[in-house]
Parts: sequence; C-alpha cells; structure tokens
Amino acid sequence: MYGTVSEICIALLKTHENNEKMAVITWTAEDVREAGAEYNPTIAETARVLQAIGEADCDIMYRYGIGQDFVSGELRQIVAERAPRQIAIPENELRLLLPLIERGMSHVDDISGEACAAVETLQLVLGSPSA
Repeated sequence: MYGTVSEICIALLKTHENNEKMAVITWTAEDVREAGAEYNPTIAETARVLQAIGEADCDIMYRYGIGQDFVSGELRQIVAERAPRQIAIPENELRLLLPLIERGMSHVDDISGEACAAVETLQLVLGSPSA
C-alpha cells in the first residue's frame, strides 16, 4: 500500500477486522533518504520510491523483500533519468587543471573515447594546443 497514514489505515480497516492480528512493515520518506543517501534523492524522487515500494508486486515482496537493494535499484533508475547538471568553472581554473587532466589521461582506460572527447572539447574551448 502507498498513501498517507490516514489513507492506509482506512484501507486496512475496510479489508480487515479491527481486532485481527497482522504485521506491518513501513517505509517513510526518511527511511528512503537514509537507505539511498548516496543518490541524494529529492523530495519528489523519494515519493516515487515510496510509491514503487507500495505498489510492488507481492511476489517481489515475499520472495525478494523490499530493502536496501530495492531502494537502490529504484534510485539508480531515477538518477539515470536526471538531466545533466550545468556547472560553471572560471576559465583561469580550467586552464590550470587542463595539463593535470591531460597527464592523468594516460592512466585512464577510455574504451568509449568519451573522456578523450571531453578533454579535446575543453582544449578547443580554451584555445589550448593538444598534448
């Protein structure tokens, strides 16, 4: 189930007797933030994970459980959807870092070529000669 405390309580009272014994495991927004701290989830992302937990298939819940792995998996998917951040760095600082980056590239296994392409773009933007 997913919803507010009131909504969940009402749903439980509609389907179960008042004195019926049961076990309930809860996940709160704070639990999700703590379990997924490395992903730095936003309020909306945390709500999406809570909803995924509440709507998870019973087979998933009973067979695999809803724990750290489930939360991390949901957050990995959400993070993959995030738009890349735009970061501004002063030109003089980039000029200082470029030679260090170029030297460090010799230790990087860049099979896709993305890192080399990024360094080349930086060199073009700064008007620096290739190494």
